Amino acid sequence: MTPGRAVRIFACAVAAPLGLAVAVVAGGRAHAELVRKPTAAEISAAAATGVAQRWEREPAGQVFPASIAYTTSLKTTETARRVGIAPSDACAAAVDVTLASRAHTDGCVAALRADYTDQLRGAVYTLGVLAFGSSARASGFYDSLPPAQYPATGLRALAIPGTPAALFGEAARQLAVAQLAGPYVVLAVAGYADGRPASAGGERRDVVFDPATQLVTAVAAPLAKSVTVRCGGTEWSCADPVPGLPPPPPDLAAVRPDEMQALDQIEVPAAWQAAKGKGVTVAVLDTGVDPAAPDLAGDVRTGPDYTTGADPPGYQPPLVHGTYIASLIAGHGSGPGDTLGVMGVAPDAKILAVRVILDDGEPGLQAYNQDRRFADAISNGIYYAVRHGATVINMSLGSADPAGNLRAAIGYAISKGVVVVASAGNDGTSSGFAPYIYPASFTGVIAVAAVTSSGARAFFSEQNSSVLLSAPGVGVIGAGPGGEYLDAEGTSPSAALVSGVAALIRSRYPALSPALVTQALITSTTRRPSGGYNTGTGFGEVDAAAALRAAGRLAAAEPETGLAAAQFFGSPGSPGHGSAALRPLQVVHRNTRLIIGYSAVAYGGAVCAIIATVLLIWTIRRSRRDRRQAPSFPLQQLAQPEQVLHARVDLHPARHPGAGDVHRRLRERHHLVAVRGQPDVRGRLARPGLPDRSVP
Repeated sequence: MTPGRAVRIFACAVAAPLGLAVAVVAGGRAHAELVRKPTAAEISAAAATGVAQRWEREPAGQVFPASIAYTTSLKTTETARRVGIAPSDACAAAVDVTLASRAHTDGCVAALRADYTDQLRGAVYTLGVLAFGSSARASGFYDSLPPAQYPATGLRALAIPGTPAALFGEAARQLAVAQLAGPYVVLAVAGYADGRPASAGGERRDVVFDPATQLVTAVAAPLAKSVTVRCGGTEWSCADPVPGLPPPPPDLAAVRPDEMQALDQIEVPAAWQAAKGKGVTVAVLDTGVDPAAPDLAGDVRTGPDYTTGADPPGYQPPLVHGTYIASLIAGHGSGPGDTLGVMGVAPDAKILAVRVILDDGEPGLQAYNQDRRFADAISNGIYYAVRHGATVINMSLGSADPAGNLRAAIGYAISKGVVVVASAGNDGTSSGFAPYIYPASFTGVIAVAAVTSSGARAFFSEQNSSVLLSAPGVGVIGAGPGGEYLDAEGTSPSAALVSGVAALIRSRYPALSPALVTQALITSTTRRPSGGYNTGTGFGEVDAAAALRAAGRLAAAEPETGLAAAQFFGSPGSPGHGSAALRPLQVVHRNTRLIIGYSAVAYGGAVCAIIATVLLIWTIRRSRRDRRQAPSFPLQQLAQPEQVLHARVDLHPARHPGAGDVHRRLRERHHLVAVRGQPDVRGRLARPGLPDRSVP
């Protein structure tokens, strides 16, 4: 084998495994990037991006719904109708000179406008949505808006020919309002449909144009709402998981210690020295409760199912959410001596389970949300609970629609001395504003926000003026159907814990009115915010032991006349319009360049390995073939005949007679050598036998 061939064999032998190793490593890294789960930062960024892109990801008719309900100054409910949507989304075309430069500076990326008229077709409202790149930019723009003026300025009036808004021009703008909604600022200007100009401030009739604020809120609420993202597959975000949230307890023995952390946080064990809820029935208006759950066995009475007909015939509802909520209120434990499992805040209370909503994933969920047959399900559940002995009603549910029949049912419950508790909602944002959720936002209802173990507002908990107080809502362990246990977060468990405290107060002081129960709760809170109140945690975090002491003082005092639930009137609320389900967001943004780079390196390494392997095999086989065909004689034998042929012989015929014959014979000998110099049949070269000749 020649040295060059040996070098080639060695190079191929090294390149083949090296290329294979490169292919394996690079391919593994490309696959890891392709299938990795999202980080907390990616989930948060995806949620923010989804909200910021909503204006272009949703149809214009969803951003501006066809109709919006509003409440007039006469307390009647009317409907504003959309009459047209502007085709342009340029920021410069949507605002006048008072806002144009500011919108450009703060990074306005789009401006959407639509016209609405009131039910009498006499007033026109131009609604505008300014989209910014982030909530911070939108907040900066909103904070710099100039004071209200008359005639109104800011958003340009949208006069759409051929519609009732055709005459609404710039000079007719009577009123302007604005509202911040995450990365959006929603504006509105209002005026008369006949186009009469705004002249003197004293001529403005605010009562005519007050619905503008409600219309703005109805458009703003869905814009700021968190995106809906599908779990599984390559789309992973599922309502922003809490970093470091512990998994559910692995066994029954670990449930009680973990579950007691939330109860210890609000001083429930200390409150048990005074009351445990005996004699109180708490109505749980939810997805239904499993009466066979070990931690609730014997304490659950099941009412009617007001969702019947939504699910297909024969379908058995899972009863997950309702069972979990009921266990936090009145769970009595399980196992020997009830020493295991979940203890509720009021373990001696009874549960009245009324099914008024469906669990996520039930097949009838769409029918329930769209069919008018179920519009009164919650209000019917309230009436049933009041008439069947409930003194506390828990509603860990909510909707953006402030239905009048629901308000009436809550008024009925409060007038009958029933304490009503509801969750504040899980669509909180970092901007400080969240849409109002009902029934929590109705006056007289104890709206509960969620806090962490440190007392800080949970990121998902809504911030608005309906919030009265807060309770733990992160990592709260409760019982599920069939003996399982759940670890969840949300304002739902927060409301359940407060309902349990209300049951303790009702057990100890049954004559205390709902208003005084509310006072006892909010005047005894811990971790009160600076100033005594904020829209994130209300008056602070509930304290069960302190609430019982406050209730005792109120019960001993002379009741104040006229302090009934009917006197709790606040603003009429903002009748929002719930948005349709959003498309899922892909959360994990794969590094395409990284994947392509690693894949290219992997393919290159694999090709190199294949080529090197083929060359190695070919070179080795060729070397073996050459060795089989090579002669086995010594090289010296081949040189001897040449020595004879090239021997110097002076045979000049002139000087040596007969030399010609010798020369001829030698030449013949030369030919003989050439002939006999071929390999014989044995593979050896026959040496020619030259006779000794003397040359004179």
